[in-house]
Amino acid sequence: MPHIRSNRHRTEAGATILIVEDDINTRDALRMILDGAGYSVLSAENGMHALESVAAAGTTPTLILLDLTMPIMDGFTFLSQIPQHAQLAGVPVIVMSGDSRAPQLRSERPYNVIEVLLKPINVGRMMELVRKHNGQPSRAPR
Repeated sequence: MPHIRSNRHRTEAGATILIVEDDINTRDALRMILDGAGYSVLSAENGMHALESVAAAGTTPTLILLDLTMPIMDGFTFLSQIPQHAQLAGVPVIVMSGDSRAPQLRSERPYNVIEVLLKPINVGRMMELVRKHNGQPSRAPR
């Protein structure tokens, strides 16, 4: 069973962000930032677990934060799987990666990629994009 963490019990409606990141420290930091800002968060350590978590949660994320370099299923493969998963169709994706191929996604914009942030990411810029493409959180910030 994949390691899936969710705080969706805090809200029944509103924005849910899916974090797909293999580094546990980065994943947990992003979770804390987004949770503290009032967003509901799902997280997974690779693309395969992300697909499983979305199916298991029965929740369609409103935004995906995606790393590219991960074991089992990397971000590129995850992106290519989006058209085969109705729950993810149309969900905007922000790629966050240090992968040298990441910048080409800015111009190609495959499978709902709306922005590419190179690591180390600027948290202020990330939150600006989250608010722009995801709306306001479903609950008050902490």
